[in-house]
Amino acid sequence: MFVPRHIEREILLALYRYSLLTTEQLSVLLHYEQPTLYAAFRTLRQKGWTESLSLDFLPRNVKGWVLTKGGMEVAFGLTKEYRTRLLRESSLFAGQTEHLYGSNQFFIDLIRTSRALEATEGLIDWIGMRDAGERYSVTDRNGKRSTPLRPDGIGTYRFRDESEVIFHVEYDTGSEHLWVLHNKLWQYADVLKSFWADISFANVLFITRDARRSERIRTLWREMCKDAFRRQPIPAVWTATESSLASGHLFDSVWQGVEGEPVSFLYFPRFEGGHADRSIPFGKQIRIQPTFAKTHREGEDT
Repeated sequence: MFVPRHIEREILLALYRYSLLTTEQLSVLLHYEQPTLYAAFRTLRQKGWTESLSLDFLPRNVKGWVLTKGGMEVAFGLTKEYRTRLLRESSLFAGQTEHLYGSNQFFIDLIRTSRALEATEGLIDWIGMRDAGERYSVTDRNGKRSTPLRPDGIGTYRFRDESEVIFHVEYDTGSEHLWVLHNKLWQYADVLKSFWADISFANVLFITRDARRSERIRTLWREMCKDAFRRQPIPAVWTATESSLASGHLFDSVWQGVEGEPVSFLYFPRFEGGHADRSIPFGKQIRIQPTFAKTHREGEDT
């Protein structure tokens, strides 16, 4: 069996955690130049560990990368995990390609934006769609385990003062009925309270295709807060349209809560600094450049 090189291991693990990524997204996440990744993918495809697919909903014939079953087996070896159900599942989450790409793109844009900031600031934790539900799994009296809350992603962003925002992403394409949205909101208020000491620090971000959809979500949440949840702590629910986030100004005042006033990501409820986590933010990995020995003696023409 082939042993993957360092860059190949990083790519395999990224696709294992986040299921579907383009070369551009991987470039931001792993802090490699795209030509370096293209070269690595030639080897990965030859080994039969990855495959590409056309993302027809995007312009310019963009392709995404996923693991093959062989690549999944290699990832199991790298992570010391072995989840047989993943070998039976479609690597594309059965028709959720557009949904998966959109939710992952928000995290990638957040990483890209943080690159211009201090070295210690940025996204320090990202749980992808496949594993986000496991973060809040529950067990009933009969020992049966379930995941009633399944975010499209969970992230932790650390600021320069070491304070942190923890957020849950819901990428909404507008295809789900309002009762499905109602159930999602209910689960966030009901499930999170068992896992958070103070649920008011839990941020829930709904990214929608248009402003009307955002308003419907806020209206639903507003009514629930006044009725079913009026006597209990609740998470902070925010909505923003995909177009407002695509402008490249993720820290602008593009989010709206129950009050309807535009708010910046910078002012979401956050934990104070002083935590022990010193993780290097995603996209800020140090890549050591190769050094070359001199091929001529000092004083000779080059």
